[in-house]
Amino acid sequence: MKTHHLFTIIVLFIFLPISGISQQTPIAIVGGKIVNTDGSAPLENSVIIIEDAVITAAGAPDDVPIPEGARVIEADGKWIIPGLIDTHIHFFQSGGLYTRPDIIDLREVVPYEDKELQWIRDNLNDTFARYLRSGVTSVVDVGGPMWNFDVRRKASEEDAAPRVIVAGPLISTYQPDALTTGDSPIIEVDTPEEARGLVREQAEHDTDLIKIWYIVTRGRTVEDSLPIVEAVVDESRKYGISVSVHATQLETARAAVKAGAGILVHSVTDNVVDEEFITLLRENGVIYTPTLTVFERYPQVFNQQIKFTIPEFRFAHPDIIESLFHPRALSEEKLPDWLIQRMNDPQPIPDDRPELQNLKLLHEGGVTIAAGTDAGNIGTLHGPALFREFELMKKAGLSSSDILTTATINGAKLMGMEDRLGTIHPGKYADLLLLNADPLDDIMNTSDIHKIIANGNVYSPEELLPVTPKALVKQQVNAYNARNIDAFVSFYHPEATVYSFPDEVLASGHEEIYERYKQRFDEAPELHAKITNRMVLGNIVIDEELITGIPGVDKLEAVVIYEVEGDYIVNSWIIVEN
Repeated sequence: MKTHHLFTIIVLFIFLPISGISQQTPIAIVGGKIVNTDGSAPLENSVIIIEDAVITAAGAPDDVPIPEGARVIEADGKWIIPGLIDTHIHFFQSGGLYTRPDIIDLREVVPYEDKELQWIRDNLNDTFARYLRSGVTSVVDVGGPMWNFDVRRKASEEDAAPRVIVAGPLISTYQPDALTTGDSPIIEVDTPEEARGLVREQAEHDTDLIKIWYIVTRGRTVEDSLPIVEAVVDESRKYGISVSVHATQLETARAAVKAGAGILVHSVTDNVVDEEFITLLRENGVIYTPTLTVFERYPQVFNQQIKFTIPEFRFAHPDIIESLFHPRALSEEKLPDWLIQRMNDPQPIPDDRPELQNLKLLHEGGVTIAAGTDAGNIGTLHGPALFREFELMKKAGLSSSDILTTATINGAKLMGMEDRLGTIHPGKYADLLLLNADPLDDIMNTSDIHKIIANGNVYSPEELLPVTPKALVKQQVNAYNARNIDAFVSFYHPEATVYSFPDEVLASGHEEIYERYKQRFDEAPELHAKITNRMVLGNIVIDEELITGIPGVDKLEAVVIYEVEGDYIVNSWIIVEN
């Protein structure tokens, strides 16, 4: 926590509300249902005591007395789970279209170092808050520039931030030119001794783990890079540092584990895993982080078939989502030919993807699975991307209990903190979520959050991510551009009315709004609204829009007036050019 002068401490104590700041006063959470996934049965009508950011007691009311003067949080009708853990993110990437110039080079549109990376640094507190709002109280940054260590320090100094552990630059035999900066996230090595030197350099910064980018480029073999992997693992062991390996090919993953790597990040995508591989991982205690989300989000963005969950539209940064609808945001001469071709001839993502089949086989084979998203990559959003990961894990055949285990206990194991995180037991850090619905009934209920407790600090969702009329309208426009009818309608009050200005009713209530816009989305697969000007007056938002993609219409200029109350649009008026 931050160090304060005595006067500052006194001012904080007297004038700031209890919620959102660290407290010496004990906290008692009373009446909720504790859901652990360590083999213990859910506990109804529980009492949890938190003192100095640590759980000191958790059990039945008769067994857990409430300390005198404790702050009591009523949790009747709530489900209480450990805070969620995303074990694979990258803070040096925003999730937006301009964040991987090595994949799609748009540096002429948005300069990478001066604009993209600076925006990321300037918005770290916002990113932290979005993780907490999504119930993610711990994250593992699996590699980035050396300023990753500054991100870890900053998170430790902020109250409203997740618990952060990090790796420094990825050690690799290949370095993309477009990501080569004064502080590169990926560093190429040619010899085992160079690799050992990079391990020692990161160890000086007390790195939490080391990551190897085990990429077998054309003309090379798995064995060519193996001495590098072996050297990194051997040097890391001297410092007691875990090694994670990016290995999407079955044989590179197999070789990495045989070399001593303890964490495999990303899924094996080129083959179905065999029994020998499953046994190798299980017997060596390897943790497998599948990052299913990132594998679908690149093609979704490039094909313009983006399918975000409602929590992603609501909890992610709306400007980042807005950037992903590139066909209307950029002129075609700015886009590479391969991307234009992808947009003109989009291919659906197959349901029988090998990474889903492999996850099921590895889970059934007893391999430890930890949930991770690779958030920060294009289309994989900081914070709520974990909910899409849950959906894909469910699609692979894991139960809600299995999935919750991957994002709690198993995440804590990957962090090397299973003695302090991952379950609700005395002695564990007070990272908890109070949910409005049962996560074992439906894993997506983990997004229906009543309270977030991070390091003993209690937050309501709106404290972490206030809903403003401007942000809400942005989110609704993003759902429109994604042509996601369920998400779009979710931003409207159940009794909202859409008018043709001034008073002609076009649709009233969810059912009519749904039918009107679903027809439009179905008829116009390239529909897009570009906001050319926006004015906010209290709870009124006025957008000037340029709408394209309507069959038979080149473009349409419109003004839309939105009236917002709380979390919903309650009325909108549309003015279209004659």
